Amino acid sequence: MDVHLAETVTGYQALVATLESWGIALCAGVTGGGTIRFLEHLPPLCPGEDATAGEPGGIKFLTLGEYAAGFVPLGSYLATGRIAAGIATTGAATKLLGCGLSDAKLHDIPAVYIVAASPAETEGLSPLQDTSPLGSNMLAQLRAELPDGVFVLDHAATLRQRLRQAEGRLRRCQP
Repeated sequence: MDVHLAETVTGYQALVATLESWGIALCAGVTGGGTIRFLEHLPPLCPGEDATAGEPGGIKFLTLGEYAAGFVPLGSYLATGRIAAGIATTGAATKLLGCGLSDAKLHDIPAVYIVAASPAETEGLSPLQDTSPLGSNMLAQLRAELPDGVFVLDHAATLRQRLRQAEGRLRRCQP
């Protein structure tokens, strides 16, 4: 995964470039909350368009409820052999997306699941959808499901290393 970026980019742009380098052409979920800034970098999948055709144009975003979006990576891989992504904003949406994640784990299907987390600095300050241990405790729940498969992308200095680790899991057919 040595994605070389010619200019200074945001973490979101680096993540999009990495996902594209992994061959991901489709991301499904709902915009809003903690995902909106990331999803600004993905054009929508238009009616009649085939995101899995391998045509240039980057990752397309399919607006779909989180429960169904969690199964899009499985369907994409089983139907086409291509890895896809599901995305959920903070709060209960992560649990809905997680249903597909559980199946991907049980069936050894490489899949990417992106979830937003509230910043660590907001712990105890009652953010709207608190994902800290004082709130939904989302990271601990995801780590219980995938002990070695949760990669928190919260610092530029560790971004490249964590994305390489994630790529290694995908190559071993793991979500």
